[in-house]
Amino acid sequence: MKMTEKFDPALQLAFICPLASGVHARPASHLAEVANQFASECTVTNLRNGLVAKGKSVLGLIAADIRHGDHCILRVSGPDERTASATLHRFIEETLPRCDVPLAGIAEANRISLPPRALRAMNVDCIPGVPVSKGIGVGRVAVLRRMALPEKGAGESPTDRQRELDRVQEAVAAVRHRIGEKLKYSITPAGAAVLQADLAIAGDVVLIEKLREQILSGKSAAQAVVETGEFFIALLGHSENEYIRQRSADIEEICLQLLEELGVAAPEAALELAEDTVLVAETLGPQQLLEMDRRWLKALVLEHSATATHAAILARSLGIPTLVGVRTARLVLTPGCEVVVDANHGIVVPRVNAAVLRFYEREQRTVERRREARSRAAGQSASTSDGKRLEVGANASSGEEMAMAFENGADGIGLFRTEMLFLGREQAPSEEEQYAIYSQAARAARSRSVVIRTFDIGGDKRVGYLNLAREENPFLGYRGARIYGEHRDLLQSQLRAILRASVEGGIQIMAPMISSIEEVLEFKSAVAQAKHDLTRKGTPFRTDIKIGIMIEVPSLGFVLDQLCTEVDFFSIGTNDLSQYFFAADRSNPRVATLFPVRHPAFLRFLRQMVEPIHRAGKWVGMCGEMAADTLNLPVLLGLGLDEISVPAAEVSPLKQAISKLTAAECAIVLDHALACATAADVDHLLTAQPFHNAHRPLLSDDLVQLDGTSQNKEEVIREMVDALYISGRTDDRHLLEEAVWARETMGSTGLGYGFAVPHCKSDAVTANSICVLRLPQPINWDGDRSERVNMVVLLALRDSDVANTHMQIFSMLARKLMNEDFRQHLLKVETAADVTDYLSGQLGIPSPD
Repeated sequence: MKMTEKFDPALQLAFICPLASGVHARPASHLAEVANQFASECTVTNLRNGLVAKGKSVLGLIAADIRHGDHCILRVSGPDERTASATLHRFIEETLPRCDVPLAGIAEANRISLPPRALRAMNVDCIPGVPVSKGIGVGRVAVLRRMALPEKGAGESPTDRQRELDRVQEAVAAVRHRIGEKLKYSITPAGAAVLQADLAIAGDVVLIEKLREQILSGKSAAQAVVETGEFFIALLGHSENEYIRQRSADIEEICLQLLEELGVAAPEAALELAEDTVLVAETLGPQQLLEMDRRWLKALVLEHSATATHAAILARSLGIPTLVGVRTARLVLTPGCEVVVDANHGIVVPRVNAAVLRFYEREQRTVERRREARSRAAGQSASTSDGKRLEVGANASSGEEMAMAFENGADGIGLFRTEMLFLGREQAPSEEEQYAIYSQAARAARSRSVVIRTFDIGGDKRVGYLNLAREENPFLGYRGARIYGEHRDLLQSQLRAILRASVEGGIQIMAPMISSIEEVLEFKSAVAQAKHDLTRKGTPFRTDIKIGIMIEVPSLGFVLDQLCTEVDFFSIGTNDLSQYFFAADRSNPRVATLFPVRHPAFLRFLRQMVEPIHRAGKWVGMCGEMAADTLNLPVLLGLGLDEISVPAAEVSPLKQAISKLTAAECAIVLDHALACATAADVDHLLTAQPFHNAHRPLLSDDLVQLDGTSQNKEEVIREMVDALYISGRTDDRHLLEEAVWARETMGSTGLGYGFAVPHCKSDAVTANSICVLRLPQPINWDGDRSERVNMVVLLALRDSDVANTHMQIFSMLARKLMNEDFRQHLLKVETAADVTDYLSGQLGIPSPD
């Protein structure tokens, strides 16, 4: 954060807002949580607009409309003002800049101006929208009426003021309990973040003050809720910041819940879904979405244009295809009618006919085939071409992440972060709550290993109910295993829950932030105590459960002989280890370049640790960011790691990359890397390795289709682009398809004799490729009077390809097609393998392995 002049170092701080989306609900709730730990009052003044907010109020902070780059002043006054001020100053400087991450769930809207070419060729009507969660959903329309507060004064008359105050207080407590229960079982990090923000808003001090003010002026509890809601909805709705405007929907939903608890408004009847449904609404509250039966919810169409609503963020995290900004949705989408929501292209198809269904059935089949292809690749073990196996596990903190990890082929969960269960709450999760979550994780893994790391709290992960003191340098302070002695009951509760869940599968226990043999012995003693308690109660658990530790502190590198006698496995956390090794805070941009994990010194230190661990016969993995970078794979394999644990989305690409390497080559690369002088030298060494940039063959059997189903040119090009997509040679079908069509506008690619050779150069294709499609029934290639085509060869080459491969192959193929024998052989060949072998020989292209 850029700091300006401090007028009073103890009680006043001038700062510039560092958050790209301003102070929206999530960072505001963090700041308010810190401020509410103290008796002193705290205010934040936005110098751009002169608005002053109470620092203890989420709503007040949101309403101050603090945007990125706004100059602000934080002031503190009261009985504990100096302690409070110092703590808040540290929060502003160290933690606030990182508070934007949890709600950055919606990327910039992906607008595609035109429907797919095949639909345009059919003159299909399409309604445009803005996609905020990709995918295709087909179902019958159900229209959800808009949430709305009742008219002022409706529903009841005030009794005595104290009774009305009590009723409001009870309603607030009930709504907060309701949200807290949902938070316990939130299945996604985004869902947890949204509910945490709602929980903070429901108990906001300014909201409570406004309710109290209304009641003391003679209003009933219900009237106070309505007028308070309308006040904040209007206040937030006038903001120029979209994130802040969208929080008005959260206020409205929370006020409706308060009215339900007061017995004035009947509970909103949940929309009962019993068939594939496309939900159409003006707006949608996040808790409304969470309450729906998502088995039947195939897509969302919202008239409101905002991309930053909590409902949109949740839809993305849940994988529900969603369009916003569909202005006339409730007018033109008739309830009960079947529609298609194409959130890949940003359209709704309101009238579905056989041709539209055919197009989207092909689309869905393509997506499913791509998923199956990735699943097959992911299901294979990650082994080098000369047989060295490296387990690829996944990092996870939720059931959603675990499901994605195993779908992508993870060999296990190498790091299950449990601190997410402890954050954003008013009290620690119970043993039963933890047991349910850990048991579910073990069952989902189906006997694969799940390494559960005990809570790593402290540093940048603050938990108010533990009352941890603020520190000058929290990353070097009281965190991880260091707080276990003071919070023994909390640790015992977690250890008992983990041990009880161990009977469900391959659970292992791992301790964070260990720096000495003494801490290991204390942790093992805690595990032994938990085992003793369970044994005394007759509760079953796995007595042979493995215990490991994170290697994050450099001191462990010099006591590994002792550690190997005490623990079963190790996991290297390179994020913290590198910053401690280089004495450079990884959250400080001014020293961000000072701890490169590919520095020879750091690589030598890694080898210094891995070798003695293996000599002792123990297992060692890596779970930091270094493990997820494909460029580092030769070094990691050279080190001889047993496992790497990476984000779920990276599992499949890394497994495929490992299969292209050889352990022998990687050992040589590591020796060269260790001999380098600088990190830049190591970078050059790794990027220059030929195996790192290994090209996939131009021809392969999965790009040959001898039973094409296309009925026109648009379908042919789409089917061939889909083949490249299924094989993993493009991730952007739209861009690649448009590149092919751009060439088609320059002149016919029909070469005569029933053959066509469409072609393009585009970096939307990840490897130079030749795709072959044979049609059982010929089609017109260039209009009704054109020659009919039943054999198509697509050349898709990278635009960055420096060789003139494109024209060389095109010219050679054109010459070959003049030969009758060549044409007849391709038309009669029976298998894809025969096609690749024949074309490889005829065109002088290396055959695929």
